[in-house]
Amino acid sequence: MQGNFLLGVRYFFDGVKYMRQPGIKRYVALPILFNIILVGAASWWGVTLITDWMSDLAQWFPSWLSWLYWILMPLLVITFVIALAYFFSTFLMILMAPINGLLSEKVDLLEGAKLPPESLWSMTKRTVFRELVKLGYLIPRYLIIMLLSFVPLVQLAVPFIAMVFASWVMGMQYIDYSFDNRKIHFKETKAALHQDRLTVLGFGATAAVLFTIPVVNWFVMPAAIIGATLMNKPNDIDKSGVLSNQVVKR
Repeated sequence: MQGNFLLGVRYFFDGVKYMRQPGIKRYVALPILFNIILVGAASWWGVTLITDWMSDLAQWFPSWLSWLYWILMPLLVITFVIALAYFFSTFLMILMAPINGLLSEKVDLLEGAKLPPESLWSMTKRTVFRELVKLGYLIPRYLIIMLLSFVPLVQLAVPFIAMVFASWVMGMQYIDYSFDNRKIHFKETKAALHQDRLTVLGFGATAAVLFTIPVVNWFVMPAAIIGATLMNKPNDIDKSGVLSNQVVKR
């Protein structure tokens, strides 16, 4: 597998440091504000849903299978929490696509990228449509993972599968903003990311883990967008800033 896992981790924390850069703070403030409101509401709803679900499932199990309940329940809850957390993350990305696109574009411009001029309305339509395209990629895969959690024996591996996929999704979603700024088709974006899988997974895993930590998750989205854009920034050799070339050169 190509890429560098630790390089992906480093890029995320480069994004954290970059949040203090002059000229970028106002673009960071809105994602943080939306995160506080929306993630807080989603967390409250998710905890309520999981609590009710566990109570219903406990009543459904016959007494002679109570031992199986205590084996399967942790696995099912972990899988459900991961899927629910990253489903909300995906939904949040759609709502905030224009704001996130502006942040990524600002970082790109500060780092010397040459982007075509575009109106705010045009960028809003483009970023929202791009998120819907990504949603078409994600939903069938989320459903497969949920179904696997009910398959005997296979369900033991589902939390690991879910975490790896969540890491890939988080990396892909954030890195895609910079590709979209350059009008690179989503299929081409996926092809480029597959050339550096470990780097994308390292970046996404860092974002995914931090997204599950209360309060910290308010700052994950802007930091990840900045870090992902820095990962794909242009250099003296490759002015397009295509991720696969950039990472290999480093």
